[in-house]
Amino acid sequence: MIAAHAWPRQDDGELLVDGRPSVLFVVVAGVALGLVTARAAQPSAPVDARREQRIRLLLRAAILLVIGLLLWMLPSGIAIILDYYGVLFVLALPLLFAARWLLAIVSLALLVAAPLARDALVAAGVPGESPLEPVVDYLFTGYYPAVLWLPLVGLGLLATRSGLDRARTRAMLIGGGATAALGGYGAAALLPSVSAEAHSGTTAELVGSGGLAFAIIGLLLVVLDPGTPSPWRRVALAPLTALGRVALTVYVGQVVVIAAFAALGPAGRFTSPVGETLTVVLVVAGILFGLACSALGRRGPLEALLSSAAAAVGRAALPPAPPTVRD
Repeated sequence: MIAAHAWPRQDDGELLVDGRPSVLFVVVAGVALGLVTARAAQPSAPVDARREQRIRLLLRAAILLVIGLLLWMLPSGIAIILDYYGVLFVLALPLLFAARWLLAIVSLALLVAAPLARDALVAAGVPGESPLEPVVDYLFTGYYPAVLWLPLVGLGLLATRSGLDRARTRAMLIGGGATAALGGYGAAALLPSVSAEAHSGTTAELVGSGGLAFAIIGLLLVVLDPGTPSPWRRVALAPLTALGRVALTVYVGQVVVIAAFAALGPAGRFTSPVGETLTVVLVVAGILFGLACSALGRRGPLEALLSSAAAAVGRAALPPAPPTVRD
């Protein structure tokens, strides 16, 4: 993500870091939604548990939308993803507690149908002054179109509901993800009419980059499995896990920093050695900040804000508990 924004580019060609980090974030978001709603998804969960989780997700979506819109006002040159995330989370509400078979059917159908719908909308055209233009942008034609990425969230939910601690699930993530990545990118390499270019929103790109994301998650689940003690692996991966702990804060922080250096860039236009230096400094600073938060047992400030606000509103929206009657 940081490299995609700050690393110098020799030309307008695509870098390995283009597009794929944002797809990975979306898949991780789907997995995370499954984890935070796991208790509410149990048949024995209280009646209001699912309603509370939906309210929490809706508030998270609203906060991300606001943060994203504010970041767009900065001269960073970055295509901000957070407001698109907010829209995506709203679309994910109906899938939040869907059965696994339904998640699979809807997600696979959208992988094919959503790009076709986008192409049809582009062909039909949306008038520039139409009030529907922002809606179409967020849902279909923008940098991170929510409808096109919804199947990745659904499949992430499906992975979590299938049990991330199961060897079979991990094998499916690694094997299925690798196969999908080869299929998506292979089709683009072999067929002239197929594109898997970053942010193209084609089925090939979604399958290729999404498959790569699932394979990475599966591999990390194996490597970080607490049932397989290996101190050196945990030490080696500590920077990665620390950075993941403060991902939202680091994302917002790097946008602010890159905006501050906009005169030398902005994103995608930094030259050497400014771009390399900025990339290294931002990555190291993010890792150190994440390690500090881990050592203190705390989340990042924006992660804590998002979680506490969602929890407070979710509890407040529930009906009061009936009074306790004593004999």
